[in-house]
Amino acid sequence: MQLYDWQQEAIDALIRGSGRVLVVAPTGGGKSMCYQQPAVDLPGTALVVTPLVALMADQVAALEARGVAATYLASTLDALENRRRTDAALSGAFKLLYVAPERLASPRFVDEVIARLDLSLVAVDEAHCISHWGHDFRPEYLQIGELIERLRPPRVVACTATATPQVRREIIERLQMDRAHEVLRGFARDNLELAVDEVSGGKGKQERIAQELKRALGTPRSGAGTGIIYTAQRRHAEEVADALRAAGWRAEHYHAGMDPSERTRVQQRFQSGELDVVAATNAFGMGIDRADIRLVLHHAVPESLEAYYQEVGRAGRDGRPARGVLFVADADIAWRFRLISGETSLDAQQALRRRELLRALIDYGETAQCRHDAILRYFEDEQETLGGCGRCDNCRAAAAGEQIAELDAAQSATMVRDALKAMRALPFALGGGGVAAYLIGNASAALQKHNLHKQPGFGVLRQCSESTARRLLRRFLAAGYLALEPEHNTLRLTRRAVDVVEGRRENAVRVPAARLRRGATGAVPPSDKAPAPDEGEMDGDAWALFSELKAWRDRKADAQQLPHYAILHDATLRAIAVTRPQNDDALLAMPGIGPTKLERYGSALLAIVRQSPQSTGAAAI
Repeated sequence: MQLYDWQQEAIDALIRGSGRVLVVAPTGGGKSMCYQQPAVDLPGTALVVTPLVALMADQVAALEARGVAATYLASTLDALENRRRTDAALSGAFKLLYVAPERLASPRFVDEVIARLDLSLVAVDEAHCISHWGHDFRPEYLQIGELIERLRPPRVVACTATATPQVRREIIERLQMDRAHEVLRGFARDNLELAVDEVSGGKGKQERIAQELKRALGTPRSGAGTGIIYTAQRRHAEEVADALRAAGWRAEHYHAGMDPSERTRVQQRFQSGELDVVAATNAFGMGIDRADIRLVLHHAVPESLEAYYQEVGRAGRDGRPARGVLFVADADIAWRFRLISGETSLDAQQALRRRELLRALIDYGETAQCRHDAILRYFEDEQETLGGCGRCDNCRAAAAGEQIAELDAAQSATMVRDALKAMRALPFALGGGGVAAYLIGNASAALQKHNLHKQPGFGVLRQCSESTARRLLRRFLAAGYLALEPEHNTLRLTRRAVDVVEGRRENAVRVPAARLRRGATGAVPPSDKAPAPDEGEMDGDAWALFSELKAWRDRKADAQQLPHYAILHDATLRAIAVTRPQNDDALLAMPGIGPTKLERYGSALLAIVRQSPQSTGAAAI
């Protein structure tokens, strides 16, 4: 089987290098091949630790179909079958043995089974679960580190779809992976259109869900693919599914409170194409294997940017255009903070880290820059930075002349200090709505009741709308200037905010402004990318050049065994065909072309453009 370059890099490091490898690549990206292929080639048996029985069963079935001897042990099997499989594994009958991390908590199992295996390697799937700082920490994963320390296997490979640098460091430490080789690939998804909408209230959210489903799938039973609506709470999953069924969609809900057999039924219906959409909590996650998911919509903010990108990354795995939409509402953010405060299993440091993860997600929602680039920078995947995707809501707003304006640093610093001073002078803490009204000078009955409209800071941001004030407060939360007190749902200033007010810390927050038409004073575009043209904008010469570019792209993708979109998306090729860039700078202005793409493909693309008819004298756009 032809391997991607990054897969071969991981395998070489595992077999001929340090023998310790961490692979971070998106869901469905081919991480499992990084341990399956070495397991086949090496003598002995590979132990694969993964948390989901359904995923074990699917991988074992796929391996058996390829003629690879593999099996799994699970509580869903009867004792006799588990014993039969164990005896066969101990006799060397399998190249891969899959187990759940909970099984490693049994000293007897480790002594009588794992310690007696001729281990070729240990593979840890969903490795972020071992990190206290990850978005999905699971205590049972700590047993894996103890196992590796005791058995000292010759090779260890850890795989995960999402991990920040801090999480990656902890994975390496806890799995005893000194001198680990890190492979970080595949976060750039230029076929995935990302958007963030400020939507609150059940009715408002349901209306927007209906619009997004119509946009992505057309009509129920259209066969255009499927969608997932992720909700933060179980009751919301049920309510959303009920509303969708009433509107004619083939919809089901899914959450951890359901009977296991019912969850299995829903997942099987989803996999087989019997459902248009599933409304689910994050329990609907690992093991999903459909490439034609056209829409992943988050009904409320998830707990972290890692969790969000893992979930939204399930859309468009066939390489065709797909959409990810995140609903942001102050009430949902407050609920998330309350949830952290009420989680008694967290110590103070863990709770602080959870709040930091949530703040990073809020910051993503508030960014005016390209959303894909914001995510790539968060994961420190600078190699794949796009320099503007041309497809997300922010890039499209810039291309349409509706830039999201950001005030310059000096203006922002003044307004931020004024707002923080005004909040500091309040006699008692208020909720987000009350603070926004106070800052913009809206003398509501609640403010007048306590004479807050007579405070010196009342109306310091009267030039701002309520929406802008609320967005500014979210930015304060993301920057750590404000903390939300869950018990009373009120906002208070942090030490960091006081330092900004008193000049001991430089302000890091820009004040948002409303969307402006192109050329409006003070507008700073989030991206300098040219808009991707539609097919209707292409004349005969452009079509001919587009066909040449597409044929080159397809040949390159086929030679590397990659999906065509992984080289360049059709929208990028259309933009090149219409604008005919003549140099690197002009090519870099095309949507979907970042520094890495320019370095890899720039010379070939420019050569095709220059050799095509009508290119002579074309403007260097």
